Amino acid sequence: MLRGPEVRLRLIVLLLGALVLLIVGQLVRLQIFEHRRYVVEAKQLLERQYSLPEERVGDLFDRNGDLLVGNLPVYDVDAYLQREYHAEAYAPQLAVLLNRPEAELQTALTFPEGDPATSVWRPLAREVTSDTVRQVQELELPWIVFVPTWKRYYAEGALAAHVLGFVNADGNGYGIQADQWPLLFVPPQRSEGQVSVFNEPLPDEVAGRSVTPVRGMDLRLTLDRTLQAYIEGELDRALLEYKAEAGTIIVMNPRTGEILALASRPTYEPSRYPDYVAAGQEALFRDPAVSQTYEPGSVFKLVTVAAALDLGLVNTGWTYEDRGLIEYGGVPVRNWDRRAYGVQDLEGLLAHSLNVGAATLSTRVLGADHFYHYVRAFGFGQTTGVELEAEESGVVHMPEQWDWQDGFLATNAYGQGIAVTPLQMAAAVAAIANDGVLMQPRLVAERIAADGTRVPIAPMPVRQVISAETAHTLTELMARAIETNMKQATVPGYRIAGKSGTAQIPVSGGYDPNDVIASFVGFGPLPDPQVLIMVKLDRPGIDPALRWGTQTAALVFQRIATRLLVLLHLPPGG
Repeated sequence: MLRGPEVRLRLIVLLLGALVLLIVGQLVRLQIFEHRRYVVEAKQLLERQYSLPEERVGDLFDRNGDLLVGNLPVYDVDAYLQREYHAEAYAPQLAVLLNRPEAELQTALTFPEGDPATSVWRPLAREVTSDTVRQVQELELPWIVFVPTWKRYYAEGALAAHVLGFVNADGNGYGIQADQWPLLFVPPQRSEGQVSVFNEPLPDEVAGRSVTPVRGMDLRLTLDRTLQAYIEGELDRALLEYKAEAGTIIVMNPRTGEILALASRPTYEPSRYPDYVAAGQEALFRDPAVSQTYEPGSVFKLVTVAAALDLGLVNTGWTYEDRGLIEYGGVPVRNWDRRAYGVQDLEGLLAHSLNVGAATLSTRVLGADHFYHYVRAFGFGQTTGVELEAEESGVVHMPEQWDWQDGFLATNAYGQGIAVTPLQMAAAVAAIANDGVLMQPRLVAERIAADGTRVPIAPMPVRQVISAETAHTLTELMARAIETNMKQATVPGYRIAGKSGTAQIPVSGGYDPNDVIASFVGFGPLPDPQVLIMVKLDRPGIDPALRWGTQTAALVFQRIATRLLVLLHLPPGG
């Protein structure tokens, strides 16, 4: 006869046996008899998607319709884990295919101990290509989920990097994409809706929320892809030839303000911007053409001469005695070569690039009020409004400011003590080429709505800076100065107007005694200029006697202009 404790023990054993049989039965059911059902459910999860959502970011094209920036379909790879999948066993294979550390995937694919949930959603990789997707699919893992999305695609790699720029996940960035982002990207309109069939916090596109796709506008830019590639090649060549640290080349239509090409060095690859952030190289994102100021040097003499001519205070017959030195406000001004040139007129002032002549005009002819009125009218000390992020306004010390000194009136006249951006300088000279009308530089030629509606962007005049008569007179003076004293900037068969500059670089306590910035701005063909080219080379490392703007930047201009005028089918004489 069984005693009480023995009965209880047998009951416990029977109950434990029954529980074990129940668990084994469930495992057999799940692993064998209902395995196919779970596989089907998982595959339905995979197949339910996840059709590629509509592109929401507009494309960028060059002026001829060639794609510059578009959208490339990519996939996020996620795992829908259940305990019985033992997904962690596949970590080594997936690590190779997804280019992820095996240890990280091992952790991600391991179902958490003690978690009462029946399923867990884990991200594995982001923005993989369709080729990678196909390779992963060959493993036939029913718990792998591919969520399609779009990634910005740069059709020409690093071409026009500073112009095109990028926008990060937070909606911040550089270049025209950042500036035009409200038009390029329209946030999706979400309606209230159900959550995932798995009742898990999944991405919206997966979770079943209603998303109304709205595509942003496409932009047709003023850039010419072929010309841009040529200009970038010429800039690289110039930096190598003259051992310069950096540089900028701008090509624009002075009549419309359209920028046909804009290149700056050093540069970067927009598609790899996270790598530059990780390396602490964010400074590369800022385009020196609009974000970096410099003292322009002798190119600025054009502004001084334009002001005096426009006010009628001088004419082509005006002369002065150049003694090689003028002092104003306690500041001595000497010519670049420390020579005295005797009696000179405006043509001689420009041809010989005489600092004394420019200072004579600003201090003895114009005066501060007149001079700075024209400085501001030409657009200095204010942004141009071009469609690029991080544009600087430059630095102009005005007489009403506390830090202004009398000597600035003399030195500013020849481009010292004043800071401009390359684009500001190019736009100001373009106003001379455009009958005295300052145009807003622009990069967007046309906006194209999602329904195909096209909105052309008309040229945007800013103001009449000088009269057309003054502009024509100054243009002729510039052309004759080149023809008589700067053969290295001439173009066979064409008349060109232009001006060189060799500027000192300000440092703490004065100016760098060793390095300069060499530049040249020219336009043509005369008498109806259709193209303006600016070349700026920072710190040429060649023989100091050979690094003047006339010996470096002017030669680059000549090389570009000689080819460009032909490529643009511009006949001699306009």
